[in-house]
Amino acid sequence: MTNPMQPNITPIERLPALLRLWRLRYGLICALPGLAAAAMGMIGWASGRSADALNWTLRAPLPAAALVALLGLALGWWFAGLRFAHYRAELREGEGVVLHSGVWWRSEVWVPTARLQHLDVQQGPLDRRWGMASLSLHTAGSHDHHTRILGLPLAQAHALRDHLLPRQAVAHE
Repeated sequence: MTNPMQPNITPIERLPALLRLWRLRYGLICALPGLAAAAMGMIGWASGRSADALNWTLRAPLPAAALVALLGLALGWWFAGLRFAHYRAELREGEGVVLHSGVWWRSEVWVPTARLQHLDVQQGPLDRRWGMASLSLHTAGSHDHHTRILGLPLAQAHALRDHLLPRQAVAHE
């Protein structure tokens, strides 16, 4: 039996493609130092130094750089999984949207329907590739005037936008 004082809470779906996107992003970001070191080692090798310099370049920094890049990739993969596990949004009927996020510092952002100014549906190239979109909620009168719900199916992003800001029929005279 539902409590009439409790709002109807509906979880907002997030696509598994969001996890792929975050793993790609954080994996590359964390692997970047190792990749940069490997690139510097390859530049040294390609510059045509003496045989001793060539042997040192191939033996010492490249394996270490590859190890740093692999460890960074693994760290980014792990962090993306944690972020995805802690990321969720809920629609509270007649009240607004609640967004939960954060791995180490967790946050709960409450966006009341009454403060919504406008909503935007956005897609980047990878979002289009994987059929997802983000919904930007722009509010008035708060320090967090812009909040985004990531990883929504495109149709759900449009439906949620239309549900949160219903169009009013305007009579023209």
